[in-house]
Amino acid sequence: MVITVRLFAMLKDAAGFEQCQLELPDGADGRAAREYLAQDAPTLSGHLETCRLAINLAYQPWETSLQDEDELCLIPPVSGG
Repeated sequence: MVITVRLFAMLKDAAGFEQCQLELPDGADGRAAREYLAQDAPTLSGHLETCRLAINLAYQPWETSLQDEDELCLIPPVSGG
């Protein structure tokens, strides 16, 4: 299956791109996508553990199964004041 991954804020800066396509085996979940992305973009590996996952615009746990053509968004922690 092929999913679209969108990166935001510091993740986009660290990776050098905002969006990519990942080809994953059928039945892969968010954790598998995170591992594949870390292999494809090693500069992200230190940041991915603290990110929130959204699948098709809804926050989901990392254990959520992915489907072909899903959009996976990785949202880094934010702070403000």
